[in-house]
Amino acid sequence: MKNYIFLGKSNGKSFCIEGIDVFSHSWQSFGECDIVLEPKTKKPYSFSKYRIGTDSKEIFFLAGKFDDDEWAFFKEANEDNFIF
Repeated sequence: MKNYIFLGKSNGKSFCIEGIDVFSHSWQSFGECDIVLEPKTKKPYSFSKYRIGTDSKEIFFLAGKFDDDEWAFFKEANEDNFIF
């Protein structure tokens, strides 16, 4: 399991990564998943990897829902292509 940084949670209306509201753009799936840990309970979850590209930048992240049904976002730690 790789190390991931928890970026935060959202109710699905807005959430910004590197100044980009992810809910305002289409997410391109990598077709890959990885295991992340819920920050408080350390319970493992399988989240999908996504990419968003805009005219000015490209961001990569993992996203999924915890038991509270809110979207949660992570980035890969120590990886140049995962930007925060």
